[in-house]
Amino acid sequence: AMSFEIVKRESADFGGLVLPRTELSSTADSTDLMKFTRERIQQRGTAELITVYVAVPDLGWTAVIGYRCTDLGQLAVGDVLVRVPAGYFARFTPDGRSSDPIEDVWIQAELAEKEGRIERAYAEEIEVFRAPSSVELFISLA
Repeated sequence: AMSFEIVKRESADFGGLVLPRTELSSTADSTDLMKFTRERIQQRGTAELITVYVAVPDLGWTAVIGYRCTDLGQLAVGDVLVRVPAGYFARFTPDGRSSDPIEDVWIQAELAEKEGRIERAYAEEIEVFRAPSSVELFISLA
């Protein structure tokens, strides 16, 4: 059975590259453009690859693929800055239901919502990936 914990996160800033009109699902990370963008960020030597999904009215979701940004000096030229406000999140980690750890956490989040165990706010969602297989997914709660 999947398990998740409810956590309170402080507001945080992230920098990165923008992918507009991104699907928010367990298969989102497998698109060629997503893979290409992640590789570009990883080539910079980023230890934690962070993807922030931001809900854009009438457009669906925009992904910002990048890194934690503790001060503006860390923001690379041409990258966008996104702030995720403080709030409560459901934190998921892989439990082995998929061989792909990113797909794994999204499947869990989709199930938890479908089963009524979490009420999603459909605000910012944060996915933290540390190679080769450590993933944390934070789903914003209503």
